[in-house]
Amino acid sequence: MRYDVVVIGAGAAGLSAGALLAAEGKRVVVLDRSPHLGGRAMAVRDEGFTVNLGGHLIEDPGSGLTKVFEHAGKELVHGEVSNDMPIWDNAAGWTSIRDRYTDRTELKKVIKALVQTPYERLDEWDDRSLREWIHQHTDDQGVVDLFEFISVLECMTDNWYDHSASDNLYVRKMHFEERNTAAYSCWPGQGWDGMWRDLADSITANGGELRLGTNVERVVISGGEVKGVAIGREPRVLPNEFFEEEVLEAPAVISTLPVWTVLNVVPRQQLPEWYASQIEFLAQDKFRIAWLGLHLATAEPVTRFDPRELSTWTSTPSTDCSGFMFDQSAMDPTCSPPGTHLHVMGAIIPGAKGRDRQWCRETMLAFERDIETMWPAMAKPLWRRRHLVFEPSFGVIQMPGLVGRYRPHWRAPNVEGLWFASETFRSRGIGTDRAARAALTCVEDYLGRRIPTFGDGWRY
Repeated sequence: MRYDVVVIGAGAAGLSAGALLAAEGKRVVVLDRSPHLGGRAMAVRDEGFTVNLGGHLIEDPGSGLTKVFEHAGKELVHGEVSNDMPIWDNAAGWTSIRDRYTDRTELKKVIKALVQTPYERLDEWDDRSLREWIHQHTDDQGVVDLFEFISVLECMTDNWYDHSASDNLYVRKMHFEERNTAAYSCWPGQGWDGMWRDLADSITANGGELRLGTNVERVVISGGEVKGVAIGREPRVLPNEFFEEEVLEAPAVISTLPVWTVLNVVPRQQLPEWYASQIEFLAQDKFRIAWLGLHLATAEPVTRFDPRELSTWTSTPSTDCSGFMFDQSAMDPTCSPPGTHLHVMGAIIPGAKGRDRQWCRETMLAFERDIETMWPAMAKPLWRRRHLVFEPSFGVIQMPGLVGRYRPHWRAPNVEGLWFASETFRSRGIGTDRAARAALTCVEDYLGRRIPTFGDGWRY
């Protein structure tokens, strides 16, 4: 079987790449070892509730993932939007972020400076903190708080105050320019499952193929050129089967695998040593974004302001973990049984702690006690699910010196026909939108031209 392009992974990046390539008339196949669409942003049903593995809200103001759908002949419906951001302070309790920046003049000054800064100039801030950039323009603590509390929700690190400037400012500039707001988060109107099905349908409708439950054993490279991928025999009779494979021929492969698994599939010896070492450096456990995830259902809503609010904090009463919470049922009532509210929350933890199960267990129990302090109505939930976002992880932490040009380039050096559309490689944005923009960058690089649908906006 011969294709123009093989895409590895059917998450946000893989489905976006497949949909774009199919719409451009390329013979493409998208492969994923999972039986589910969405990758780290899959949604599954559990006793009447819809549980999202990692995808929560979409932070695309319109120029990224939304345009991918448009080019693929589909519509990404922007559903309910989060309009408020309550913040928790261990001394003061719950307040609104709006109470922090009372001097609008200082905020407008910072917004003006950001909007007037070209995106390419923001690249110069890959190795410096967000706080350092803001203090160039204001010393108003309320403005600093606004930017940093938003960062807790969007760009995660072990220490909430240690966010890179460039990764944050790219997104903040985009939101101000496109939506005239500091942050924009919406629920997919067709639901997470429906959203991924729409992209999958566009792939097959345009002549592409989608093969789930298909394990890619390796990318086949010879003479510095991609020749295709080898897939394992399915179903496997022996759990440790080795070298029983079929080769799908293609001169181009777009991998969406993260840095911690990509060298299991791409032969390390085919890559320059400096490039492979860069991947291995970022693949360390300590650089993974990890959180303790918690889904709790109650009979009544627990939110304090707008029911669609996206709450955040830099420290809980006892665990000292930053994190987030929102009422998923307020965004989509179909995600929980009638008369219930499904609340989704997470406590950000050091990536290296993700392998210490005893530490995670103890911290999760402490975090749940903190949740009861912050929202007493959650003390006796109707339903609960705990999960650890570590394997798979949400991404690489966004500290200064670990973003932008400090990540491996999306085009494999010295290998013709190999691209990496992953938010753990060089990319910009938030969550699923970041993955879609990474896919667009690789697809346009493969095509050797820009796709007019996306205009002149930034890609990676």
